[in-house]
Amino acid sequence: MPMMDLYDGTTNLEEHLGIYKAQMYVQDMEDATYCRYFPATLKGVAQLWFNSLPPGTITCFQDLADKFVSQFTASWKERMTSIHISKIK
Repeated sequence: MPMMDLYDGTTNLEEHLGIYKAQMYVQDMEDATYCRYFPATLKGVAQLWFNSLPPGTITCFQDLADKFVSQFTASWKERMTSIHISKIK
């Protein structure tokens, strides 16, 4: 089981996925194992979302990751930096 902060729907989802994938890759896990362990990295609304997925809707980890990103992209607000400000015209 990867050691990482649990995702609650409010932090950087891409960072969460990246850390998860890196830890699972190092352990040389199969795709099905990626899917089985992923819900253990979730809490709150993210866990509720996962539990509401109908059985049989996930075919591989990439499918799960795509659904996860699609669900939580709108709720994550990227922290603005000076780079963002410099792009404002």
